[in-house]
Amino acid sequence: MTSETSNTSLTLEEAFNLAVEHYQKGEKETARNIFEQILAASPDSLPVLQVLSVLDMEDHDFTAAETKLRHAQSLAPQDLSLTLDLAIAIKAQGRNKDALNFTEDVLSLDPTNATALQLRQELTALMGQRGASKRDQKQLDQIKQHKAQQLDTEIAETLTVAETLMTQGQNEQAEQLIVAILSLDENNRDAIHKWSQLLMVQEKNIEAAHQLKRLLSINPADELAALLLSKVYARLNQYSEGRLVCQNFVREAGQHAQIEKQWLVMCVKDKQWIQGETLGKALKQRYPEDNDICYLYTLCSFHLLRNRHNYTPEAMQATIDCIDQAMVGASQKRLNELLSYKAEVTWYLGDIQQAESYFTDVFRMTPDNLQMRWLQHILFLHRNNWQEYYPAYELGIELDERVNHTSDMPRWHASLSTKEETVIVLPEQGVGDEIRFYHNLNFIIERVKKVFVACDQRLVPYLSLAYPTVSYIPLKRSQEKHLLDIPTEVVQQCTSWIPAGSLGGEIYGEKGKHWAKPHYGVFPADLKQQWQDKVDTQHSGKGLRIGISWRSGLGSASRNINFLKTHEVAHFIKQFPDASFYNLQYGECSKELKKIEKLSGVKVIQLEGLDLRDDFLATAAVMNSLDIVFTAPTAVHMLTVTTTTPCYVYGAGSNESNFAEPTEYFGDMNEKQEFFFRFPPMMGNKYPMIEAISQRIKNDFADQ
Repeated sequence: MTSETSNTSLTLEEAFNLAVEHYQKGEKETARNIFEQILAASPDSLPVLQVLSVLDMEDHDFTAAETKLRHAQSLAPQDLSLTLDLAIAIKAQGRNKDALNFTEDVLSLDPTNATALQLRQELTALMGQRGASKRDQKQLDQIKQHKAQQLDTEIAETLTVAETLMTQGQNEQAEQLIVAILSLDENNRDAIHKWSQLLMVQEKNIEAAHQLKRLLSINPADELAALLLSKVYARLNQYSEGRLVCQNFVREAGQHAQIEKQWLVMCVKDKQWIQGETLGKALKQRYPEDNDICYLYTLCSFHLLRNRHNYTPEAMQATIDCIDQAMVGASQKRLNELLSYKAEVTWYLGDIQQAESYFTDVFRMTPDNLQMRWLQHILFLHRNNWQEYYPAYELGIELDERVNHTSDMPRWHASLSTKEETVIVLPEQGVGDEIRFYHNLNFIIERVKKVFVACDQRLVPYLSLAYPTVSYIPLKRSQEKHLLDIPTEVVQQCTSWIPAGSLGGEIYGEKGKHWAKPHYGVFPADLKQQWQDKVDTQHSGKGLRIGISWRSGLGSASRNINFLKTHEVAHFIKQFPDASFYNLQYGECSKELKKIEKLSGVKVIQLEGLDLRDDFLATAAVMNSLDIVFTAPTAVHMLTVTTTTPCYVYGAGSNESNFAEPTEYFGDMNEKQEFFFRFPPMMGNKYPMIEAISQRIKNDFADQ
């Protein structure tokens, strides 16, 4: 025969396949024309007769369909599918009795034929034979139930085989079996569960997440799916999504220990200490015997204390109690970790001897605990134990507690330095640290050919005057970011690098000192005179010119350990009735200044045009114009020390600290004029300390 769409001769089989293709594309008329051409050429073709009868029924031409099916049945009387199709075509014409006869013929040969039983049930119902219809429905239900049970049994057996294959590492074969099950029952939860777990084993986490979300869409209370999906999100570092899965599950299904514990794990992994502390506290009350929950809650409590600097006696004691509870029944690994936290909080509380004892215990159990050694640098600093301080401080680099550099460039060391080197100096955690460490730039400038300094962009104008031969890379500081993106063209010029904070160790190793220059501030003559005039204009003509700052720019609870409150600042001001006080507190502090004025009766001068937050050159010039600066240990302290103005600093030390006498802070206090008064951290009444510092200032300026 010849097809309608081509002049090429086709066999009947090829023509049939072509017609099927047209039908599958929805081109029914073209398909019918080809089928009818085939039937004209081969009038006894059973497949064509059956297909055309289907097309007739789709067009509601049931008489034509019956004619074709009767002819087909006469050719193959044992083909039950033809008989059933004929019965359906006759039923559609309303001849129920005739249709029932043909249906009975099928059931006489195949009594459990579900399609025939369904058809007979419908026919008997239409004919009013209710008893027969009910019997057929019951038999149908039994057959369906039996088939479902058979399918469930086969699926369970297949899943068992798949699980065995998974344990043997034959993942591809296991996946084939699971996919085969899903082709029969696409929403089979057991199969989807197994497939999700298989995908997780293969680290196909995105695909696993997709399947687990399918499970939760089928059943939002599927606890295993919720648990696994949260764990998959953890693998993908999508912690907020993992928390949301747990949160939604609890909202839908109610409290569930495993899911809520996983939610707490997500909080810890994502460093969501506030949410974790709130959740952990509730879980700990409900599941007091669960060591994991107690441990996770303790992590949140400790890190919340550390990150928010909530150094109140109540908060710290609560954290100590929490740590003690978590240590009961803890594994050795967790025990070591918790003991290190306890040592740190004990240090915050001011008990330095007990803290050192805990540190010693940790080292005895874990001699390679670098994190613990890094934390100890604070204790070594307090003890002026420089031999151990500098090596401990260096550990902060590899532990990602300080800045790092991602290239293969070697670290600079003075002992290995050559005059031909080009070195890049990297900044440290905060702008105050940077200011302090830049006392040491001359040490490296004198030893190498070229120095690049990456620093806070606000420091460039000030440092450029102090160290004019250096090339500066201004950086905008981002929170909690220790890795720095240095321009490629700079990196290509450099032969080595060093963090600014490591220069002090190099100097100490070679000279036994901690800085190269005690003061490095340099000011243009006109700028220096400009701010000196402004300071003098506001001065009463008698008494000292005193700059004051009492906290950092962070409005956190850390003022309880290092900073003064407004009434304490006012008490300091009252000690100097003839002095003029100049505000050096950066950030919004207008309400505090009003309160200080109300309590002291003295208005603190705010110099017009002075940008304390961003203009470090002008701020340092003001400091240089003052007689003294009284401040907490902040960037104000560090910037003052770069000038020749004496700086009187107060800050928390230990319970052993004598607040009446200044202590050495990285070198000769008199040469640097940096007088650091340490007080016990939990000291409630700071008035005696304020009075002692005030008396020291009066004594130092008695002859002026």
